[in-house]
Amino acid sequence: MNLQNRKSTRDSFGGGSALRVLKVLPLLLALLMLPLMTHAQVPTTPAPTTPAPATQQPRPGAASGAERTTTATQTQGRSSNQFFDPSGLTVDRLVERGFTTRGDLLAARQRLAIAEGRLLQAGLRPNPELEAAYGSARFLAGEAESEFDIGVSQTFETGGKRRKRVSVARLELARTRAEVAALERVFAAEIRASFARAAAAGRLLDTLEDLIRLNEELVRVTTARLKEGDVAPVELKLVQVETDRLRVQVLRTRAELEGELISLRALAGLEVVEPLRLAPLPDRPPRLDLSVPQLTEIALRERPDLLAARLGEELGAARIRLAEAQAVPNVAGSVRYSRERRITDLPESLGVGPVGQTDRALTFGVAVAIPVFNRNQGEIVSAVGERAEAARQREFLEATIRRDVELAYRRYRAAAEALVLYTTQIVPRANEIVTSVRAAYGLGEFSIFDVLQAQQRVNESEQGRTEALRDYYAALAELERALGTVIPATGFAPGSVSVLPDMNLTSPEAERAESLRRSLQRIVTPERTPVQPSQRSLGSVQPATVPETKIDTPSRSQTASPQLPQTARGKEQ
Repeated sequence: MNLQNRKSTRDSFGGGSALRVLKVLPLLLALLMLPLMTHAQVPTTPAPTTPAPATQQPRPGAASGAERTTTATQTQGRSSNQFFDPSGLTVDRLVERGFTTRGDLLAARQRLAIAEGRLLQAGLRPNPELEAAYGSARFLAGEAESEFDIGVSQTFETGGKRRKRVSVARLELARTRAEVAALERVFAAEIRASFARAAAAGRLLDTLEDLIRLNEELVRVTTARLKEGDVAPVELKLVQVETDRLRVQVLRTRAELEGELISLRALAGLEVVEPLRLAPLPDRPPRLDLSVPQLTEIALRERPDLLAARLGEELGAARIRLAEAQAVPNVAGSVRYSRERRITDLPESLGVGPVGQTDRALTFGVAVAIPVFNRNQGEIVSAVGERAEAARQREFLEATIRRDVELAYRRYRAAAEALVLYTTQIVPRANEIVTSVRAAYGLGEFSIFDVLQAQQRVNESEQGRTEALRDYYAALAELERALGTVIPATGFAPGSVSVLPDMNLTSPEAERAESLRRSLQRIVTPERTPVQPSQRSLGSVQPATVPETKIDTPSRSQTASPQLPQTARGKEQ
């Protein structure tokens, strides 16, 4: 019955039935105009701008004013607006805020106060010692004789102990600073990766909502055809099932987005209930113009954990010198004042009683330890082993950094090539196919299975492009983590140059008018061969039935190797 209805529909168009044309024409016009809205997501050629100075290059997480205006215009009426806003927090502002509010970073910075206190203590000299003593026989019911001694002693450090102790404490403070900076580096990388995942979830949420709106239009078209008897009821149910499946994806994507926002709040040290709105990432990400050797040089110079390892090696050598100096005995000098009162009993024949006498003395002394048994051998051996351990750790970390930079750069290149392919080839072609199949479905050329299959390809293509953009920004975040610092502004292409090639697109009005003209021409002058039921598939679409979208895309070789990897490859060679 379904095949007979389709045949009768084609016969009515072939016979020039005005009634059938008037019934299908409004549906055809709606189908032609709605899918064209999806092309607004394809990056357009940016307006020519004067290249900004190197110090004003946009960060990957910050959008320019023009890009924010475009994003705000495209996302009006979408549910992601409650999470993203052009005036929201950029990734750099979120990182800066986390540096001042995150509890574990604040606790780690207290280690700096501890190290500063040890440095202050290391520079202090030994305190002098005061000794005093008093003794008398009167305490035991004896004579009124007494002895009083008072003295001061001072230890003088030898072998440059204080200077070497200060050197060790200063190196410990520098290493603690580097370790705290390494924690901040890991924290910033986590923020950037989570920010990229949240932005990708928001873009995917918008894409799914656009597809749901298109499916709702398809439901209306299928319902109208069902009333005309052109389709079976099962086709309407299939469209409704596909729409519900997209709604389930929206729920999952929204939950993923809200989960990433919770993670961002925790990473930035914000309250879970505190409102958070993010600035959307640019659709045209910046292009990196640094090669692997240049990136490796930056990493070996800037990585704080490598700096901490190098300081640990220097600290081991300083501790060896301090342990050797501590083997040299110190000298202690003392000054002592003593007073002694004695009573002398004279003979009774002299007629004189006991005579008191007072003796005073000032004594100088020197004390030096004799290093016979303890020459600080154990501390010296321990310091030597510590320096060897630090040297091995430094060598291993340098090799690890070279590997991390190479891997991060390869991921960046792969993400850049995937983003270019999705943006310039896969997504535009998938949109062209679904536009053609939808238009042909309104004329009874294809079944609902073909429409849903084409729409599934659009869904997968849009998700793939969103994931490619997420991977691109995540690769930049991973590269910054491997470098140990933010990528310098001079490392990106000047001005508004992006990793995506420029594409010349016709205006939407001209494209819509051309598609409408072709469709009307085919309705008025039907010159086509009836399609057999077994041939109704995506592969049976004739070029003449496809509304043309004029996109000047690069060649296959240019797409496989986007401008960014070519430039970087040339520098690397």
